[in-house]
Amino acid sequence: MRKYIRFIDGFRRFHKVRMQPEEAAALARTFIKKRVESREENFLNLVEMGVFNYPRSPYRKLLEPRKISFTDLKNWVSRDGLEGALRTLESEGVYFTVDEFKGRVPVSRNGEHFQCNEKMFDNPFVSQVYEVRSGATRSAGTRVRIDFDYLHQRSLYDALLLDIHGCLTAPVANWFPVFPGAPGINSSLRFAHIGNPARRWFSQVDEKKLRIGWEKKWGKKLIYVLSRIYGNPLAAAEFVDLNQAHKVAEWVSQMLKEHPRCVVYTFAASAARICMAAADANLSIKGAKFLVTGEPLTPQKRYEIEAAGASAVPVYGISEAGVIAAGCDRPFEASDHCHLYKDTTAIISHQCQVPYTDATVKSYLFTNILYESPKILLNADMGDYGDLTLGTCDCGFGDVGFDTYLSGIRSYEKLTGEGVTFVNTDFVWIIEKKLPEMFGGKSTDYQLVEEEGSNGIPHLRLLVSPRVDSIDERRIVESFLRFLKGAEAQSWGEAGTVMWSQSGALRVVREAPMATASGKILPFYLLKSQKNSSRITPCTTGGEYGISDTKNEKASAECRVPTVGS
Repeated sequence: MRKYIRFIDGFRRFHKVRMQPEEAAALARTFIKKRVESREENFLNLVEMGVFNYPRSPYRKLLEPRKISFTDLKNWVSRDGLEGALRTLESEGVYFTVDEFKGRVPVSRNGEHFQCNEKMFDNPFVSQVYEVRSGATRSAGTRVRIDFDYLHQRSLYDALLLDIHGCLTAPVANWFPVFPGAPGINSSLRFAHIGNPARRWFSQVDEKKLRIGWEKKWGKKLIYVLSRIYGNPLAAAEFVDLNQAHKVAEWVSQMLKEHPRCVVYTFAASAARICMAAADANLSIKGAKFLVTGEPLTPQKRYEIEAAGASAVPVYGISEAGVIAAGCDRPFEASDHCHLYKDTTAIISHQCQVPYTDATVKSYLFTNILYESPKILLNADMGDYGDLTLGTCDCGFGDVGFDTYLSGIRSYEKLTGEGVTFVNTDFVWIIEKKLPEMFGGKSTDYQLVEEEGSNGIPHLRLLVSPRVDSIDERRIVESFLRFLKGAEAQSWGEAGTVMWSQSGALRVVREAPMATASGKILPFYLLKSQKNSSRITPCTTGGEYGISDTKNEKASAECRVPTVGS
C-alpha cells in the first residue's frame, strides 16, 4: 500500500510540473548548459553519497582493497578531469564487466571474490517508482525502477531533441511493445510531460497474448486512470504487428497532409518496414522523422528510410541509464553518429575480450551523473562498443556543450533485431546443448548466423550440418524460439519471441557451420550486408566473417548489436 501511495503521489507531482513545448525546450537549454558546467561537481556529489557513503554499494568491494578514498577520487578529478579520473579507477581494477554486473560470473579482482546481482546497483535515492523491463528474452530483461523525478529530467532532453529537428509540436506516435516493455510507456509519459503527447501508440505485440502479473496489470491501469484524471490522457496501445507496417505508414501519410512534420519513435528495423510499406502503397511520407532505437541504425537502414523521403535520427541508450546520446540535424558520414548527453553520462573505453571468440574490443564503460538515474554506474560495462571521439558541431547539441560523439555502436554480447534482444549465454546454451539433444548431432553441428538483408531488415539463419539426420525445419524453429523464451520467462521475454515469430526472421539452412580463419566453429556469426558487396570473406578479427567489397577486398568485422533502454 505504501508503494502505491508513493506511486500516486509521484505521479501527482509529475503532472503538476507539466510543461508546454516551447517552455520545455527553453528550460532544457538553460538546465543542460548549467549541468554541463557542473558535471564534475555533480559526479562527485553522486559518488560520495551513492558509493562511498552507501555501505551496500558493490563498488566499495573494489575500492577498499586498493585503499581508494573519496579524497583520492576528488583529487584525480581536479587534476585529470572526470574521464581522466575514471581511467585511473579502471587501471586500479574499479570497473564491472557486463557479465559481472548481470551476476552471470563472479567478480575476482583486487584480491576480492564475490557475486553481484543487478539489484545491488539500484539507485538508493529512487523513491516513487514503477518497474519496466529491457528488451531481452528468456531472462525477461533487466528490471529497471523508474522514478518520476527521473522522467521529468529526461523529458527535457526529448524537448531539446525534437526542437533541434524542427519537430517540437509535430504529431508524435510510438511503435513499441506494450508495458512492461520500457520504451513505449516511458516515452509516452515523457512526451505528454512536455506538452506534446503521443497521438498513437502502436504495439508490435498483442497484450492479450502476454502473461502479465496482476500487479503490472493494475499498475498500467493506474497510470491510464491518473493521466485521465489530471487531464492529460495517454494513447492506448493498439496491436499492429510487424507485417502491418502499412497501418503506421497510413497514419504518417495522413499527418503529413495536415502538418509539415511528423515523428515516429520506434526500432530501427520497424522504421525501415514503415518506409517500405509506404513505398509499396505509393504513400508520401516525405518530411517524416523517425527516432530510431533498440538496434543499430546501419547504413542500409538509413538508406531505406531516406529513400522514402523521410529521415532517421539515432537515439542510443541503455536500460540502466535511459537515453544517453542522440543524433543532431547536421550531416555526418557515420549513419549512427550521436552526441553524448555528457551532463548525464561519462564514457571511457576498456579493452575487453569477446566471449566465444579470439576478438578484443574497446568496450564502453558507463558512469552516470544524473542523480535520478535508475542505477548507480561507475565504470560499468553494458556489452557495447564503438567509436568515441571529441569534436565541435554548430548544432543545438553543440550549443549546450555536447562535444563527445559516439558512432559505430555495436554490442559484443547480444543479438538484436526488430528491437528484440537475446544474450550470448541464452543462444549458446540452445545451440550447443538443447538442439543437439533434441535433433541429433554435436555442439559444432549448429550455428546461428545474423545478417542484414538488402532492405535493411535483420535475418537469422540457423545452419544445421548436413551430417545431422533429416529434421523437421518448422519444428526446429519452434523449438529454438521456445528455448529462447524459456519456461521461467516473464511477459517481456514472451513479447520478444512473439516479435521474432511475426517477422519470420529465423529460417533453417542445411549447411555446414562456417569455420573461422583459425579453424574454429563458433556458435554464432554476423554477416554484414553492404550495397555492392559480392562475397563473404573470413575476417582476421576474432575469426568473424564480414562482407568484402570487391573494390577494395577489405573485410568488415562487427560484433553483436546493442540493446537500448529508453
